[in-house]
Amino acid sequence: VIVFSDENPQSYMEPNITLGDVKSAASSAPQLKLYTFSRSGSDKQEWEQLAISGNGEWYKLSNNPTEMYNSLMQILDEICMEPADE
Repeated sequence: VIVFSDENPQSYMEPNITLGDVKSAASSAPQLKLYTFSRSGSDKQEWEQLAISGNGEWYKLSNNPTEMYNSLMQILDEICMEPADE
């Protein structure tokens, strides 16, 4: 899952879905990969926590197309890699 947002994580559900609820759900799905793109300001920490709980990574949301392309290629390289032999 790849999320792009220029806002803080929020819920419009009744009752609200909390950051902890989403982190718990993401961490309970071991095959899930959650990647988040957000601004590097105050909302970065929450989006980064979500990405880490979903076995993914946080990336800076940018208006630079080359930077965004390179970030997406990193994700594609990771998810398209053959699994390591165990």
